Amino acid sequence: MTNEAAEEQYLRQTLRNLDGARQYEDQVQADSGGWSVSPGSSLAGDDAKTHPYQVSHNVWQALTVAVDHLHCFRRSLAEEVKEGEIALTLHTHSQYSLLRGAMENSARAVWMLGPASRLLRVERRLALQAKDHKDSDKMNALLKRVPNRTLTERMDQLVRLMQKADPTISDDAEALKRLRSGAQPTDIVRAAGDLAVMGADEANLVWSACSSLAHGDVHGTLSILEREVVRTEGGTSLTRLSSDPKILFWATDRTIGMLHLGFRLFQERSTSYLLGRPVPVPTATWLLERSPHLIM
Repeated sequence: MTNEAAEEQYLRQTLRNLDGARQYEDQVQADSGGWSVSPGSSLAGDDAKTHPYQVSHNVWQALTVAVDHLHCFRRSLAEEVKEGEIALTLHTHSQYSLLRGAMENSARAVWMLGPASRLLRVERRLALQAKDHKDSDKMNALLKRVPNRTLTERMDQLVRLMQKADPTISDDAEALKRLRSGAQPTDIVRAAGDLAVMGADEANLVWSACSSLAHGDVHGTLSILEREVVRTEGGTSLTRLSSDPKILFWATDRTIGMLHLGFRLFQERSTSYLLGRPVPVPTATWLLERSPHLIM
C-alpha cells in the first residue's frame, strides 16, 4: 500500500469513527431525557450524598461538552460538497484543540463514574467542585465582582458534605486537603485511562499530545506534525507543516473510545436494577434508609 493510500484509509476510518459518535448528539439534547437518573440507582445515591452538587449533573455536563467538541471537530474536518463526495480539511493545531476538549471531558466523566466505591465517587465530585469554587473566585476578582458567598463559606459547605459522606474524617483540615488535591487534570486522565482499554499511559499521551498542539508548543509541533523543508536560508529552514492522518486517526479513535465508556458508565449507574431488571423505587432517600445494600 502506498503512503497516499494508507493516509486515505486513516482518514476514512477517522470519518467512520466520528459518524459512529454522532449517536450522542441527539442524546445530549434537552428533550432527550438521557440525563435522567432512576430512583434507586447508583447515581441517585451519589446525588443524594453530594446535593446540591450532584454527580450526575457534572458528569452529564462533561459528556455534553465532549460531544460538542467532537461535533465541531467533524464539521471542521469534513464537508459534503455534493452527493457522494466529501471535502476534507486538515488543520495543523486547532483540530487537536477540539480533540483535547473531547478527551478531557470524556475522561472526567469516566473518572467520576468509574470507581466501585460510592465514597470515592462522592469525594471526586466534591473535589471538582472545590476547584470550580477557587477558579470562580479568581474570575470574579478579575471581573471585580463579589460573589454571594465567600470562598470560605463555599468550601466549608464542601467540608461538611465530605464529612457526612465519610464520618471518619473529623478534622476540617484533612477534608480540605483531600478536596484541594483530588482533581488534578493529569490524574483524572490517567485514572480514566486505567478504566479504558488504552490504559493510563496512552490516555495521558493522547491528552498531552493534543494539549501541546493546542498550546502551540514547539516540542508538540515538531514531534506530531509532518514536516517538509522548503528551503534553507543560512542556519534557518523554512518548513511546511501538515497534519499526519495516522496521528489524527489515533487521537480521534482513543478520544471516541473514552466517550463511549463515559456514556456506558452513565447508563449503568443511572439505571436501577433489582434481581437483574429495572424496578420502580419510591425515592432515592427511601432506598438509602431502608436498603443501603442495594446501592453500589
